[in-house]
Amino acid sequence: LLEAELSSVSKHIDNDEALEKYNKAIEAAKRSKFIHEEGLACELAGFHCNRVGDKTNALNFLSRAKECYNEWGSRMKVKFIDNEIQQINNTAS
Repeated sequence: LLEAELSSVSKHIDNDEALEKYNKAIEAAKRSKFIHEEGLACELAGFHCNRVGDKTNALNFLSRAKECYNEWGSRMKVKFIDNEIQQINNTAS
């Protein structure tokens, strides 16, 4: 996940490479059954996609993060993600 975040902010690495690292982090967390880590990786991937203007993937990753946080039982994170999704939807229209 740290590698994905570093790629996200690096000017020398393209979007596809950053997304590949986010997806690897998501899959590793899922395999390990760390639902909160999977949610965090999805959330950060969603923020990355939003930063680069990929609203569709941003919404997909954030929706997945919301599912993870809901399963984990974190109502505050679900509410936070709902607000982020709403903001993206408002700017996309």
